[in-house]
Amino acid sequence: MPEPQRLPPAEGEPPDCPAREDPATLGFTRRPKVRWLAPAMLARTGAQVAVSQVFGAFLDRRELQALETADPLDLSGEVEDGEFWLDYVADLGDGFDATATVASQLAEEELELPDADGQPHPTRAGRLLVMGGDQCYPVASRSNYADRLVGPYRMMLPWTDRPRTLLALPGNHDWYDGLTSFLRQFCQGRWIGGWRTVQRRSYFAVKLPGGWWLWGIDIQLGVDIDQEQLDYFRRVAERVAPDDAIVLCWAMPAWVESGKDNPEGYAPLEYFERTVIPDRRMLRLSLSGDLHHYARYRGQDEAGQQKITAGGGGAYLFGTHKLPERVQLPPVESHDVGKQPPVTYQLERCYPDKATSKRLRWGILGSIYRNKGFWLVPAIVYLLLGVTLRRAFPALAEPDWWLASVPDLVLLMVLVFLLWTGLGLFTGLRRRRNPRLRAAVSGLHTAAHLALVTLTVVGVELWSEALGWSPETGVAAVPLAAWLVGGLAGPAVVGVYLLLADHAGPHGVNTEELFAGQAIQDYKCFVRLRIAADGTLTVFPVRIDRAVRWTFAGGGRRTENGKGVSRWYIPVDGVEPRPALIEPPITVPKRP
Repeated sequence: MPEPQRLPPAEGEPPDCPAREDPATLGFTRRPKVRWLAPAMLARTGAQVAVSQVFGAFLDRRELQALETADPLDLSGEVEDGEFWLDYVADLGDGFDATATVASQLAEEELELPDADGQPHPTRAGRLLVMGGDQCYPVASRSNYADRLVGPYRMMLPWTDRPRTLLALPGNHDWYDGLTSFLRQFCQGRWIGGWRTVQRRSYFAVKLPGGWWLWGIDIQLGVDIDQEQLDYFRRVAERVAPDDAIVLCWAMPAWVESGKDNPEGYAPLEYFERTVIPDRRMLRLSLSGDLHHYARYRGQDEAGQQKITAGGGGAYLFGTHKLPERVQLPPVESHDVGKQPPVTYQLERCYPDKATSKRLRWGILGSIYRNKGFWLVPAIVYLLLGVTLRRAFPALAEPDWWLASVPDLVLLMVLVFLLWTGLGLFTGLRRRRNPRLRAAVSGLHTAAHLALVTLTVVGVELWSEALGWSPETGVAAVPLAAWLVGGLAGPAVVGVYLLLADHAGPHGVNTEELFAGQAIQDYKCFVRLRIAADGTLTVFPVRIDRAVRWTFAGGGRRTENGKGVSRWYIPVDGVEPRPALIEPPITVPKRP
Protein backbone atom coordinates (compact mmCIF):
# COMPACT_ATOMS: atom_id res chain seq x y z
CA MET A 1 0.00 0.00 0.00
CA PRO A 2 1.33 3.50 -0.82
CA GLU A 3 2.47 5.83 1.91
CA PRO A 4 -0.32 7.69 3.70
CA GLN A 5 -1.15 11.16 2.35
CA ARG A 6 -0.24 14.24 4.39
CA LEU A 7 -2.00 17.57 4.78
CA PRO A 8 -0.68 20.28 2.44
CA PRO A 9 0.46 23.64 3.83
CA ALA A 10 -1.84 26.61 4.29
CA GLU A 11 -3.04 28.34 1.15
CA GLY A 12 -4.34 31.80 0.34
CA GLU A 13 -4.38 35.07 2.25
CA PRO A 14 -6.68 36.37 5.01
CA PRO A 15 -9.88 37.63 3.36
CA ASP A 16 -11.34 41.03 4.16
CA CYS A 17 -14.66 41.10 5.96
CA PRO A 18 -17.28 42.81 3.74
CA ALA A 19 -18.78 46.05 4.94
CA ARG A 20 -22.33 44.68 4.82
CA GLU A 21 -24.15 41.37 4.97
CA ASP A 22 -24.50 40.67 1.27
CA PRO A 23 -25.29 37.02 0.37
CA ALA A 24 -23.65 37.43 -3.03
CA THR A 25 -20.40 38.56 -1.37
CA LEU A 26 -20.48 36.18 1.59
CA GLY A 27 -21.40 33.23 -0.61
CA PHE A 28 -24.36 32.05 1.44
CA THR A 29 -27.81 33.03 2.64
CA ARG A 30 -28.54 32.94 6.33
CA ARG A 31 -31.22 30.29 6.96
CA PRO A 32 -33.66 29.92 9.86
CA LYS A 33 -34.10 26.65 11.71
CA VAL A 34 -36.06 23.94 9.93
CA ARG A 35 -39.71 23.64 10.93
CA TRP A 36 -40.23 19.92 10.45
CA LEU A 37 -44.02 19.85 10.74
CA ALA A 38 -44.58 22.50 8.07
CA PRO A 39 -46.63 20.79 5.28
CA ALA A 40 -44.36 21.95 2.45
CA MET A 41 -41.29 20.73 4.34
CA LEU A 42 -42.88 17.37 5.07
CA ALA A 43 -43.92 16.90 1.44
CA ARG A 44 -40.53 17.79 -0.06
CA THR A 45 -38.55 15.78 2.45
CA GLY A 46 -40.86 12.78 2.22
CA ALA A 47 -40.66 12.72 -1.56
CA GLN A 48 -36.86 12.91 -1.58
CA VAL A 49 -36.56 10.24 1.10
CA ALA A 50 -38.78 7.90 -0.90
CA VAL A 51 -36.79 8.50 -4.09
CA SER A 52 -33.45 8.00 -2.32
CA GLN A 53 -34.59 4.70 -0.82
CA VAL A 54 -35.83 3.38 -4.15
CA PHE A 55 -32.78 4.38 -6.17
CA GLY A 56 -30.40 3.58 -3.32
CA ALA A 57 -31.39 -0.06 -3.67
CA PHE A 58 -30.21 -0.08 -7.30
CA LEU A 59 -27.30 2.37 -7.29
CA ASP A 60 -24.77 2.44 -4.46
CA ARG A 61 -22.37 5.36 -4.88
CA ARG A 62 -19.92 3.75 -2.47
CA GLU A 63 -19.09 1.09 -5.06
CA LEU A 64 -18.24 3.77 -7.63
CA GLN A 65 -15.89 5.43 -5.15
CA ALA A 66 -13.57 2.45 -5.35
CA LEU A 67 -12.10 4.13 -8.44
CA GLU A 68 -10.75 6.92 -6.21
CA THR A 69 -7.51 6.51 -4.30
CA ALA A 70 -8.10 6.60 -0.56
CA ASP A 71 -4.91 5.88 1.31
CA PRO A 72 -5.02 6.40 5.08
CA LEU A 73 -4.32 9.93 6.22
CA ASP A 74 -1.21 10.10 8.39
CA LEU A 75 -1.41 12.60 11.24
CA SER A 76 0.80 10.61 13.59
CA GLY A 77 3.51 13.27 13.43
CA GLU A 78 1.16 16.23 14.04
CA VAL A 79 1.95 16.51 17.75
CA GLU A 80 2.17 19.82 19.60
CA ASP A 81 3.70 19.93 23.07
CA GLY A 82 3.44 16.16 23.20
CA GLU A 83 -0.33 16.16 22.60
CA PHE A 84 -2.77 15.73 19.73
CA TRP A 85 -6.29 17.18 19.77
CA LEU A 86 -9.32 16.07 17.76
CA ASP A 87 -12.89 17.42 17.63
CA TYR A 88 -16.02 15.45 16.77
CA VAL A 89 -19.36 17.07 15.93
CA ALA A 90 -22.47 15.70 14.22
CA ASP A 91 -25.95 16.75 13.07
CA LEU A 92 -24.91 20.33 12.48
CA GLY A 93 -26.36 22.04 9.40
CA ASP A 94 -29.69 23.43 10.60
CA GLY A 95 -30.51 27.03 11.56
CA PHE A 96 -27.70 29.60 11.38
CA ASP A 97 -27.69 30.63 15.04
CA ALA A 98 -27.34 27.13 16.50
CA THR A 99 -24.85 25.91 13.88
CA ALA A 100 -22.76 29.07 14.19
CA THR A 101 -22.78 28.80 17.99
CA VAL A 102 -21.10 25.39 17.85
CA ALA A 103 -18.80 26.46 14.99
CA SER A 104 -17.62 29.46 17.01
CA GLN A 105 -16.41 27.20 19.81
CA LEU A 106 -14.74 24.74 17.46
CA ALA A 107 -12.95 27.69 15.85
CA GLU A 108 -11.48 29.00 19.12
CA GLU A 109 -7.81 28.11 19.54
CA GLU A 110 -8.34 27.34 23.21
CA LEU A 111 -11.34 26.65 25.44
CA GLU A 112 -11.41 26.46 29.22
CA LEU A 113 -14.22 24.08 30.11
CA PRO A 114 -15.50 24.25 33.68
CA ASP A 115 -16.82 21.09 35.27
CA ALA A 116 -19.77 20.79 37.65
CA ASP A 117 -17.58 22.07 40.51
CA GLY A 118 -16.38 25.09 38.53
CA GLN A 119 -12.89 23.66 38.05
CA PRO A 120 -11.60 24.75 34.59
CA HIS A 121 -10.10 22.22 32.17
CA PRO A 122 -7.96 23.85 29.45
CA THR A 123 -8.38 22.37 25.96
CA ARG A 124 -7.15 23.17 22.45
CA ALA A 125 -8.93 23.23 19.12
CA GLY A 126 -8.74 19.98 17.25
CA ARG A 127 -5.97 19.59 14.68
CA LEU A 128 -8.55 17.38 13.04
CA LEU A 129 -12.29 18.07 12.89
CA VAL A 130 -14.59 15.11 12.20
CA MET A 131 -18.15 15.76 11.12
CA GLY A 132 -20.06 12.63 11.98
CA GLY A 133 -23.11 12.80 9.71
CA ASP A 134 -26.12 14.89 8.65
CA GLN A 135 -24.09 17.92 7.70
CA CYS A 136 -27.19 19.76 6.43
CA TYR A 137 -30.95 19.65 6.76
CA PRO A 138 -33.57 18.87 5.62
CA VAL A 139 -31.97 17.18 2.58
CA ALA A 140 -28.56 17.38 0.95
CA SER A 141 -28.15 19.88 -1.87
CA ARG A 142 -25.52 22.31 -3.05
CA SER A 143 -27.43 25.30 -1.67
CA ASN A 144 -28.21 23.66 1.66
CA TYR A 145 -24.55 22.80 2.23
CA ALA A 146 -23.54 26.36 1.32
CA ASP A 147 -26.17 28.05 3.48
CA ARG A 148 -26.46 25.72 6.46
CA LEU A 149 -22.89 24.41 6.83
CA VAL A 150 -20.17 26.16 4.83
CA GLY A 151 -21.51 29.66 5.49
CA PRO A 152 -21.74 29.44 9.29
CA TYR A 153 -18.36 27.70 9.63
CA ARG A 154 -16.58 30.08 7.30
CA MET A 155 -18.03 33.07 9.15
CA MET A 156 -16.65 31.78 12.45
CA LEU A 157 -13.19 30.95 11.08
CA PRO A 158 -12.72 32.76 7.73
CA TRP A 159 -9.00 32.02 7.66
CA THR A 160 -6.20 30.80 9.91
CA ASP A 161 -2.44 30.56 9.60
CA ARG A 162 -2.73 27.15 11.30
CA PRO A 163 -5.07 25.29 8.93
CA ARG A 164 -6.94 22.28 10.21
CA THR A 165 -8.03 19.05 8.60
CA LEU A 166 -11.70 18.22 8.09
CA LEU A 167 -13.19 14.78 7.50
CA ALA A 168 -16.88 13.97 7.20
CA LEU A 169 -19.15 10.94 7.23
CA PRO A 170 -22.51 10.98 5.46
CA GLY A 171 -25.67 10.52 7.51
CA ASN A 172 -29.09 9.68 6.17
CA HIS A 173 -29.81 13.32 5.25
CA ASP A 174 -26.54 13.47 3.27
CA TRP A 175 -27.68 10.39 1.34
CA TYR A 176 -31.06 11.81 0.30
CA ASP A 177 -29.65 13.07 -3.02
CA GLY A 178 -27.70 9.86 -3.61
CA LEU A 179 -24.54 11.31 -2.00
CA THR A 180 -23.94 13.64 -4.98
CA SER A 181 -23.67 16.88 -2.99
CA PHE A 182 -21.66 15.25 -0.19
CA LEU A 183 -18.98 13.98 -2.58
CA ARG A 184 -18.73 17.39 -4.21
CA GLN A 185 -18.44 19.21 -0.91
CA PHE A 186 -16.11 16.93 1.03
CA CYS A 187 -14.16 14.88 -1.53
CA GLN A 188 -12.68 17.58 -3.77
CA GLY A 189 -10.12 19.18 -1.45
CA ARG A 190 -12.22 22.27 -0.73
CA TRP A 191 -11.67 24.77 2.05
CA ILE A 192 -14.38 25.61 4.59
CA GLY A 193 -12.89 28.66 6.23
CA GLY A 194 -9.82 27.46 8.10
CA TRP A 195 -10.65 23.78 7.58
CA ARG A 196 -9.62 21.82 4.51
CA THR A 197 -11.24 18.62 3.30
CA VAL A 198 -8.80 15.91 2.24
CA GLN A 199 -10.80 12.69 1.82
CA ARG A 200 -11.54 11.06 -1.54
CA ARG A 201 -14.31 8.71 -0.44
CA SER A 202 -17.24 8.84 1.96
CA TYR A 203 -15.29 6.73 4.48
CA PHE A 204 -11.76 7.10 5.80
CA ALA A 205 -8.97 5.87 8.03
CA VAL A 206 -6.52 8.11 9.89
CA LYS A 207 -3.32 7.14 11.67
CA LEU A 208 -3.12 9.26 14.82
CA PRO A 209 -0.26 9.77 17.28
CA GLY A 210 0.29 7.43 20.19
CA GLY A 211 -0.66 4.25 18.35
CA TRP A 212 -4.29 5.32 17.76
CA TRP A 213 -6.37 4.96 14.60
CA LEU A 214 -9.57 6.73 13.61
CA TRP A 215 -11.88 4.79 11.31
CA GLY A 216 -15.00 6.31 9.77
CA ILE A 217 -17.60 3.98 8.18
CA ASP A 218 -20.28 4.90 5.64
CA ILE A 219 -23.39 2.86 6.47
CA GLN A 220 -25.48 4.46 3.66
CA LEU A 221 -29.14 4.65 4.79
CA GLY A 222 -28.59 2.19 7.60
CA VAL A 223 -28.59 -0.71 5.14
CA ASP A 224 -25.16 -2.34 5.30
CA ILE A 225 -21.48 -1.93 4.51
CA ASP A 226 -20.50 -2.50 0.87
CA GLN A 227 -17.83 -4.98 -0.16
CA GLU A 228 -15.40 -2.35 -1.50
CA GLN A 229 -15.49 -0.58 1.85
CA LEU A 230 -14.92 -3.83 3.74
CA ASP A 231 -11.93 -4.58 1.52
CA TYR A 232 -10.55 -1.08 2.13
CA PHE A 233 -10.64 -1.43 5.90
CA ARG A 234 -9.20 -4.94 5.74
CA ARG A 235 -6.22 -3.52 3.87
CA VAL A 236 -5.92 -0.78 6.48
CA ALA A 237 -6.15 -3.39 9.25
CA GLU A 238 -2.96 -4.98 7.91
CA ARG A 239 -1.12 -1.81 8.95
CA VAL A 240 -2.48 -1.77 12.49
CA ALA A 241 0.13 -2.83 15.03
CA PRO A 242 -0.79 -5.38 17.72
CA ASP A 243 -0.67 -2.75 20.47
CA ASP A 244 -2.61 -0.07 18.52
CA ALA A 245 -6.12 1.11 19.42
CA ILE A 246 -9.09 2.22 17.31
CA VAL A 247 -11.75 4.93 17.55
CA LEU A 248 -14.67 3.96 15.32
CA CYS A 249 -17.15 6.49 13.89
CA TRP A 250 -20.34 5.89 12.01
CA ALA A 251 -23.49 7.91 11.48
CA MET A 252 -26.08 6.15 13.62
CA PRO A 253 -26.02 4.88 17.23
CA ALA A 254 -26.96 1.28 16.51
CA TRP A 255 -26.26 0.43 20.15
CA VAL A 256 -29.36 2.41 21.17
CA GLU A 257 -31.62 1.63 18.21
CA SER A 258 -31.17 -2.15 18.46
CA GLY A 259 -33.13 -4.48 20.69
CA LYS A 260 -36.28 -6.55 20.77
CA ASP A 261 -38.10 -4.34 18.25
CA ASN A 262 -35.05 -4.10 15.98
CA PRO A 263 -32.98 -7.23 16.61
CA GLU A 264 -30.73 -6.87 13.57
CA GLY A 265 -30.01 -3.14 13.91
CA TYR A 266 -26.55 -3.83 15.33
CA ALA A 267 -25.74 -6.66 12.90
CA PRO A 268 -23.70 -4.60 10.36
CA LEU A 269 -21.47 -3.17 13.08
CA GLU A 270 -21.17 -6.53 14.81
CA TYR A 271 -20.08 -8.11 11.51
CA PHE A 272 -17.54 -5.33 10.91
CA GLU A 273 -16.06 -5.63 14.40
CA ARG A 274 -15.54 -9.37 14.23
CA THR A 275 -14.39 -9.70 10.60
CA VAL A 276 -12.35 -6.53 10.01
CA ILE A 277 -10.83 -5.37 13.30
CA PRO A 278 -7.81 -7.62 14.02
CA ASP A 279 -8.53 -7.83 17.75
CA ARG A 280 -11.83 -6.56 19.16
CA ARG A 281 -10.02 -5.34 22.26
CA MET A 282 -8.46 -2.69 19.99
CA LEU A 283 -11.84 -0.97 19.66
CA ARG A 284 -11.84 1.38 22.63
CA LEU A 285 -14.31 4.09 21.65
CA SER A 286 -17.27 4.38 19.26
CA LEU A 287 -18.67 7.77 18.23
CA SER A 288 -21.96 8.52 16.51
CA GLY A 289 -24.51 11.22 15.88
CA ASP A 290 -28.05 10.94 14.40
CA LEU A 291 -29.76 11.36 17.78
CA HIS A 292 -29.51 15.04 18.67
CA HIS A 293 -28.17 14.85 22.21
CA TYR A 294 -25.27 13.46 24.22
CA ALA A 295 -25.32 9.97 25.69
CA ARG A 296 -22.48 7.73 26.88
CA TYR A 297 -22.72 3.99 27.41
CA ARG A 298 -19.94 1.92 28.95
CA GLY A 299 -19.46 -1.80 28.49
CA GLN A 300 -19.80 -3.77 31.71
CA ASP A 301 -17.34 -6.44 30.59
CA GLU A 302 -13.59 -6.50 31.04
CA ALA A 303 -12.98 -4.42 27.89
CA GLY A 304 -15.13 -1.52 29.13
CA GLN A 305 -15.57 -0.02 25.65
CA GLN A 306 -17.18 3.44 25.52
CA LYS A 307 -19.99 4.23 23.07
CA ILE A 308 -20.88 7.91 22.75
CA THR A 309 -23.66 9.65 20.85
CA ALA A 310 -22.89 13.34 20.29
CA GLY A 311 -25.42 14.70 17.80
CA GLY A 312 -25.78 18.23 19.16
CA GLY A 313 -23.97 20.17 16.44
CA GLY A 314 -26.88 22.38 15.43
CA ALA A 315 -30.02 20.38 14.70
CA TYR A 316 -33.10 20.41 16.93
CA LEU A 317 -32.78 18.78 20.33
CA PHE A 318 -33.97 15.18 20.62
CA GLY A 319 -35.06 14.13 24.11
CA THR A 320 -33.08 11.77 26.30
CA HIS A 321 -35.82 10.55 28.66
CA LYS A 322 -36.53 7.44 26.55
CA LEU A 323 -32.92 6.27 26.43
CA PRO A 324 -32.63 2.77 27.90
CA GLU A 325 -30.57 2.48 31.05
CA ARG A 326 -29.02 -0.73 29.74
CA VAL A 327 -28.55 -2.29 26.31
CA GLN A 328 -27.22 -5.66 25.27
CA LEU A 329 -24.96 -5.85 22.23
CA PRO A 330 -25.52 -7.73 20.10
CA PRO A 331 -29.20 -8.12 21.08
CA VAL A 332 -30.18 -11.53 22.39
CA GLU A 333 -32.98 -11.61 19.79
CA SER A 334 -30.55 -11.22 16.87
CA HIS A 335 -30.26 -14.12 14.43
CA ASP A 336 -26.90 -12.94 13.13
CA VAL A 337 -24.84 -16.05 12.44
CA GLY A 338 -21.51 -16.01 14.28
CA LYS A 339 -22.40 -13.14 16.60
CA GLN A 340 -20.40 -12.77 19.78
CA PRO A 341 -21.93 -13.30 23.25
CA PRO A 342 -23.96 -10.23 24.31
CA VAL A 343 -22.28 -7.55 26.41
CA THR A 344 -24.29 -5.25 28.67
CA TYR A 345 -23.73 -1.51 28.27
CA GLN A 346 -24.79 0.89 31.02
CA LEU A 347 -25.94 4.47 30.41
CA GLU A 348 -23.44 6.59 32.34
CA ARG A 349 -24.51 10.13 31.43
CA CYS A 350 -26.84 11.97 29.07
CA TYR A 351 -27.37 15.63 28.19
CA PRO A 352 -29.76 17.15 28.76
CA ASP A 353 -30.64 14.98 31.75
CA LYS A 354 -33.87 12.99 31.67
CA ALA A 355 -35.72 15.31 34.03
CA THR A 356 -35.01 18.31 31.79
CA SER A 357 -35.97 16.29 28.73
CA LYS A 358 -39.34 15.43 30.24
CA ARG A 359 -39.99 19.06 31.12
CA LEU A 360 -39.18 20.21 27.59
CA ARG A 361 -41.90 17.98 26.12
CA TRP A 362 -44.63 20.43 27.12
CA GLY A 363 -43.30 23.05 24.73
CA ILE A 364 -45.04 21.26 21.85
CA LEU A 365 -48.40 22.80 22.81
CA GLY A 366 -47.17 26.23 21.71
CA SER A 367 -44.46 25.26 19.24
CA ILE A 368 -46.78 23.28 16.99
CA TYR A 369 -48.43 26.55 15.92
CA ARG A 370 -45.07 27.95 14.87
CA ASN A 371 -44.66 25.33 12.13
CA LYS A 372 -45.55 27.44 9.10
CA GLY A 373 -48.77 26.31 7.48
CA PHE A 374 -49.29 23.29 9.72
CA TRP A 375 -52.74 24.58 10.71
CA LEU A 376 -53.83 24.14 7.08
CA VAL A 377 -53.62 20.36 7.34
CA PRO A 378 -56.21 19.88 10.12
CA ALA A 379 -58.26 22.78 8.70
CA ILE A 380 -58.65 21.02 5.35
CA VAL A 381 -59.28 17.64 6.99
CA TYR A 382 -61.93 19.08 9.29
CA LEU A 383 -63.56 20.92 6.38
CA LEU A 384 -63.89 17.73 4.31
CA LEU A 385 -65.10 15.67 7.26
CA GLY A 386 -67.50 18.35 8.48
CA VAL A 387 -69.18 18.89 5.12
CA THR A 388 -69.43 15.15 4.43
CA LEU A 389 -70.72 14.48 7.93
CA ARG A 390 -73.36 17.18 7.54
CA ARG A 391 -74.46 15.77 4.19
CA ALA A 392 -74.52 12.19 5.46
CA PHE A 393 -76.55 13.13 8.52
CA PRO A 394 -78.66 16.11 7.43
CA ALA A 395 -80.77 16.10 10.59
CA LEU A 396 -78.61 14.98 13.48
CA ALA A 397 -81.06 16.42 15.99
CA GLU A 398 -84.05 14.67 14.43
CA PRO A 399 -85.41 11.21 15.34
CA ASP A 400 -84.80 9.95 11.79
CA TRP A 401 -81.10 11.06 11.63
CA TRP A 402 -80.03 7.60 10.47
CA LEU A 403 -81.81 8.02 7.12
CA ALA A 404 -78.73 9.25 5.28
CA SER A 405 -77.80 8.76 1.68
CA VAL A 406 -75.56 5.79 0.97
CA PRO A 407 -73.06 7.69 -1.27
CA ASP A 408 -72.37 10.28 1.45
CA LEU A 409 -71.91 7.56 4.06
CA VAL A 410 -69.48 5.75 1.80
CA LEU A 411 -67.54 8.97 1.18
CA LEU A 412 -67.41 9.61 4.93
CA MET A 413 -66.05 6.12 5.55
CA VAL A 414 -63.42 6.61 2.86
CA LEU A 415 -62.30 9.93 4.40
CA VAL A 416 -62.07 8.41 7.86
CA PHE A 417 -60.08 5.48 6.49
CA LEU A 418 -57.66 7.83 4.69
CA LEU A 419 -57.22 9.86 7.88
CA TRP A 420 -56.56 6.70 9.87
CA THR A 421 -54.04 5.51 7.27
CA GLY A 422 -52.27 8.87 7.18
CA LEU A 423 -52.01 9.08 10.94
CA GLY A 424 -50.76 5.50 10.95
CA LEU A 425 -47.88 6.55 8.70
CA PHE A 426 -47.25 9.49 11.04
CA THR A 427 -46.83 7.33 14.13
CA GLY A 428 -43.31 6.75 15.38
CA LEU A 429 -44.08 3.03 15.46
CA ARG A 430 -43.44 2.77 11.73
CA ARG A 431 -39.91 1.50 12.46
CA ARG A 432 -41.12 -1.27 14.72
CA ARG A 433 -42.65 -4.61 13.96
CA ASN A 434 -45.93 -4.00 15.72
CA PRO A 435 -48.65 -3.18 13.16
CA ARG A 436 -51.48 -3.84 15.61
CA LEU A 437 -50.22 -1.29 18.08
CA ARG A 438 -49.64 1.20 15.28
CA ALA A 439 -53.21 0.68 14.07
CA ALA A 440 -54.58 1.12 17.59
CA VAL A 441 -52.60 4.30 18.28
CA SER A 442 -53.55 5.89 14.95
CA GLY A 443 -57.15 4.77 15.52
CA LEU A 444 -57.35 6.65 18.82
CA HIS A 445 -55.76 9.69 17.20
CA THR A 446 -58.32 9.52 14.39
CA ALA A 447 -61.18 9.16 16.86
CA ALA A 448 -60.08 12.32 18.69
CA HIS A 449 -60.21 14.40 15.50
CA LEU A 450 -63.47 12.82 14.38
CA ALA A 451 -65.06 13.53 17.77
CA LEU A 452 -64.09 17.20 17.55
CA VAL A 453 -65.50 17.48 14.01
CA THR A 454 -68.73 15.81 15.13
CA LEU A 455 -69.08 18.18 18.06
CA THR A 456 -68.53 21.09 15.71
CA VAL A 457 -71.27 19.96 13.31
CA VAL A 458 -73.70 19.20 16.12
CA GLY A 459 -72.89 22.52 17.76
CA VAL A 460 -73.64 24.42 14.57
CA GLU A 461 -76.94 22.56 14.19
CA LEU A 462 -78.01 23.32 17.74
CA TRP A 463 -76.81 26.91 17.57
CA SER A 464 -78.62 27.60 14.31
CA GLU A 465 -81.81 26.11 15.72
CA ALA A 466 -81.55 28.18 18.91
CA LEU A 467 -81.04 31.39 16.92
CA GLY A 468 -83.75 30.57 14.44
CA TRP A 469 -81.46 30.49 11.42
CA SER A 470 -82.84 29.27 8.15
CA PRO A 471 -81.78 25.75 7.04
CA GLU A 472 -79.66 27.28 4.27
CA THR A 473 -77.78 29.47 6.75
CA GLY A 474 -77.14 26.52 9.05
CA VAL A 475 -75.80 24.43 6.17
CA ALA A 476 -73.53 27.27 5.04
CA ALA A 477 -72.17 27.72 8.57
CA VAL A 478 -70.86 24.15 8.82
CA PRO A 479 -67.87 24.53 6.41
CA LEU A 480 -66.78 27.79 8.03
CA ALA A 481 -67.06 26.38 11.55
CA ALA A 482 -65.21 23.17 10.59
CA TRP A 483 -62.44 25.21 8.92
CA LEU A 484 -61.99 27.47 11.93
CA VAL A 485 -62.08 24.66 14.49
CA GLY A 486 -59.63 22.62 12.40
CA GLY A 487 -57.17 25.50 12.04
CA LEU A 488 -57.41 26.65 15.65
CA ALA A 489 -58.01 23.48 17.66
CA GLY A 490 -56.73 20.78 15.28
CA PRO A 491 -53.03 21.49 15.96
CA ALA A 492 -53.74 21.40 19.70
CA VAL A 493 -55.24 17.92 19.31
CA VAL A 494 -52.05 16.82 17.52
CA GLY A 495 -49.93 18.41 20.26
CA VAL A 496 -51.87 16.66 23.02
CA TYR A 497 -51.63 13.40 21.07
CA LEU A 498 -47.83 13.76 20.82
CA LEU A 499 -47.58 14.32 24.56
CA LEU A 500 -49.78 11.33 25.40
CA ALA A 501 -48.14 9.09 22.80
CA ASP A 502 -44.71 9.82 24.26
CA HIS A 503 -45.90 8.20 27.50
CA ALA A 504 -46.84 4.97 25.71
CA GLY A 505 -44.41 2.25 26.75
CA PRO A 506 -40.70 2.44 27.52
CA HIS A 507 -39.80 3.59 24.00
CA GLY A 508 -42.68 5.99 23.50
CA VAL A 509 -44.49 6.80 20.28
CA ASN A 510 -43.76 9.83 18.09
CA THR A 511 -41.05 11.08 20.46
CA GLU A 512 -39.04 12.17 17.42
CA GLU A 513 -41.96 14.20 16.06
CA LEU A 514 -42.64 15.62 19.53
CA PHE A 515 -39.19 17.26 19.59
CA ALA A 516 -38.88 17.93 15.86
CA GLY A 517 -42.09 19.95 16.06
CA GLN A 518 -40.52 22.19 18.70
CA ALA A 519 -37.19 22.74 16.88
CA ILE A 520 -35.35 23.48 20.15
CA GLN A 521 -32.01 25.08 19.24
CA ASP A 522 -30.44 25.10 22.70
CA TYR A 523 -28.56 22.26 24.48
CA LYS A 524 -25.79 21.88 21.87
CA CYS A 525 -22.82 19.54 22.30
CA PHE A 526 -19.67 18.10 20.74
CA VAL A 527 -16.74 16.06 22.01
CA ARG A 528 -13.06 16.98 22.12
CA LEU A 529 -10.40 14.26 22.30
CA ARG A 530 -6.81 14.51 23.48
CA ILE A 531 -4.07 11.94 22.93
CA ALA A 532 -1.35 12.40 25.51
CA ALA A 533 2.32 11.59 25.12
CA ASP A 534 1.84 8.25 26.88
CA GLY A 535 -0.89 7.24 24.40
CA THR A 536 -3.81 7.80 26.78
CA LEU A 537 -6.97 9.13 25.14
CA THR A 538 -9.11 11.60 27.10
CA VAL A 539 -12.62 12.61 26.06
CA PHE A 540 -13.95 16.07 26.93
CA PRO A 541 -17.73 16.14 26.32
CA VAL A 542 -18.66 19.79 25.71
CA ARG A 543 -22.07 21.33 26.27
CA ILE A 544 -23.44 24.73 25.24
CA ASP A 545 -26.72 25.32 27.06
CA ARG A 546 -27.83 28.32 25.01
CA ALA A 547 -27.62 28.90 21.27
CA VAL A 548 -26.48 32.47 20.68
CA ARG A 549 -28.25 34.85 18.30
CA TRP A 550 -25.71 36.36 15.90
CA THR A 551 -25.50 39.63 13.97
CA PHE A 552 -23.12 40.59 11.19
CA ALA A 553 -20.01 42.48 12.36
CA GLY A 554 -18.85 43.96 9.04
CA GLY A 555 -16.32 46.72 8.51
CA GLY A 556 -13.19 45.38 6.87
CA ARG A 557 -10.56 43.03 8.27
CA ARG A 558 -10.93 42.10 11.96
CA THR A 559 -7.96 40.64 13.84
CA GLU A 560 -7.51 39.40 17.36
CA ASN A 561 -4.06 39.43 19.00
CA GLY A 562 -2.43 39.04 15.60
CA LYS A 563 -3.58 35.44 15.35
CA GLY A 564 -5.41 35.47 12.03
CA VAL A 565 -8.84 36.77 11.19
CA SER A 566 -11.60 36.79 13.75
CA ARG A 567 -15.15 35.71 13.05
CA TRP A 568 -17.46 37.92 11.01
CA TYR A 569 -20.53 37.53 13.25
CA ILE A 570 -20.90 38.63 16.86
CA PRO A 571 -23.59 37.94 19.51
CA VAL A 572 -26.63 40.23 19.33
CA ASP A 573 -26.65 40.78 23.09
CA GLY A 574 -22.87 40.73 23.49
CA VAL A 575 -22.97 37.50 25.51
CA GLU A 576 -20.60 34.88 24.12
CA PRO A 577 -21.38 31.14 24.17
CA ARG A 578 -20.50 29.54 27.48
CA PRO A 579 -19.14 26.04 26.90
CA ALA A 580 -18.73 23.68 29.83
CA LEU A 581 -18.17 19.99 30.48
CA ILE A 582 -21.17 17.66 30.45
CA GLU A 583 -19.31 15.32 32.78
CA PRO A 584 -15.71 14.99 34.03
CA PRO A 585 -13.14 14.06 31.37
CA ILE A 586 -13.26 10.37 30.44
CA THR A 587 -9.97 8.49 30.27
CA VAL A 588 -9.78 5.78 27.62
CA PRO A 589 -6.66 3.62 27.90
CA LYS A 590 -5.28 1.85 24.83
CA ARG A 591 -5.89 -1.50 26.44
CA PRO A 592 -8.50 -2.66 28.99
